[in-house]
Amino acid sequence: MLKKFINKVKHLVEQNKDNSKIHKKDKVVYKEEIVKPDKNNKISEIKEVKKDGIHNEDRTYNESKEHKKEKIENKSIEIVSEDDKCYIKDIKIKRGMSIKAIDVYTKEERVFKTHKECAKNLGIPIEYIKENLKYGYTDYLGGAIKYLSKELNLEKEYESYLDSNKKPSQILTILNNKIFTSKISKEKREEILCSDKLDPVKMHYIFECIDEEYDEYFNKYKSIIKRGGKKKVELIDTKGEVIEIFKSLDECANHLKKDKKEVVKMLKEKNTKVGRYEIRYSLRNI
Repeated sequence: MLKKFINKVKHLVEQNKDNSKIHKKDKVVYKEEIVKPDKNNKISEIKEVKKDGIHNEDRTYNESKEHKKEKIENKSIEIVSEDDKCYIKDIKIKRGMSIKAIDVYTKEERVFKTHKECAKNLGIPIEYIKENLKYGYTDYLGGAIKYLSKELNLEKEYESYLDSNKKPSQILTILNNKIFTSKISKEKREEILCSDKLDPVKMHYIFECIDEEYDEYFNKYKSIIKRGGKKKVELIDTKGEVIEIFKSLDECANHLKKDKKEVVKMLKEKNTKVGRYEIRYSLRNI
């Protein structure tokens, strides 16, 4: 009787090896056979456990992967507020680094390392690019502004019109009004009014700032850039090793023999080269 029972157990064990996994479409069925002799020498139970589609290990790995992806996406969304977008765009325009030019008619895209390179290759003024980036204009007003300011002897006043707190459209309106209020001859006034240089130029291109280098810089130093108070600055060599640490912007400016405003501007815009060296915000605690 005992021999017969042992043979039966062996047979069930062999059967268990062959049938341990049964695949059904999107489910995997695991058969787990538990053999227990009871008082009557009978097989006590056979348990069947079902699991959806994939192994537990695979499920854990995939869930972990999705969680990491979600964290990365949330992080990237978190850093770009509307205020940050405006600030970053303004600095990128001032930096004049990598940019994409899009032909409004053919939709052809071209990428340039700097705004100057872009202007030179496309044969357009640098202000043409800045007006579109800063104000979204599709008509270039800079030509008319330059012409009027020259003819009305106001060149110095409007030389840097894009740095004004007024929009180019407002400046052009002011200059148009001055045609009639300025002390110029009737002939000169007629000459100005008849000039085709008064007309805005329809833009052939629109532009997008790229400058990923500044995106990385802003993300790293955002908390320091946007807050007031004391800010530590480090002087580093070409290997990235710290040569000196300045406890304040004033101390840094004095050491470099520069105006403090210039140092602040350099750091904000990541224009941080100083001869053979470079300056950067310090992340060390003050």
